Amino acid sequence: MLVVEITEHARIENYPVLRRALSQLGPMKVSVDDAGAGFASLRHILELKPDFVKLDVALVRGIEADPARQALIVGLCHFAARTGAILIAEGIETAAEAETVRGLGVPFGQGYLLGRPGPLK
Repeated sequence: MLVVEITEHARIENYPVLRRALSQLGPMKVSVDDAGAGFASLRHILELKPDFVKLDVALVRGIEADPARQALIVGLCHFAARTGAILIAEGIETAAEAETVRGLGVPFGQGYLLGRPGPLK
C-alpha cells in the first residue's frame, strides 16, 4: 500500500488541487507528518482527511508533566476516533513519554526509546 506523507515543510496553496492530484495516484493512504509544526496545521488535517496523523515531537516532549499537551492529545485522539485517522506519536525518548501517550490513547509511536533508525536491508 502506498502512503503519501505531507510534511510540515509543504505549504499548500490550494487544497482542492492537491486532493485531485492525490486521487489520481490510485489506491493509497495519506499521512500528515509532524502535525503541530511548520505548515502541518490543524487545517491540513481537516482539509486532507488523512489516514495517519503523526504528532510532532514538540507535542510529545515532556508530555508526562504538561497537562496542556495532554489535553491537546486527548482532543486529537477523539478527532481520530471520529474520523478513522490513526495517530502516531513521534520522538518518544523516555519511558514516561511512552507511558503517557499510550495512556492518553495514542496507539502507535516512534522514537529512540522504541528503536533507532537503521539501514535498509
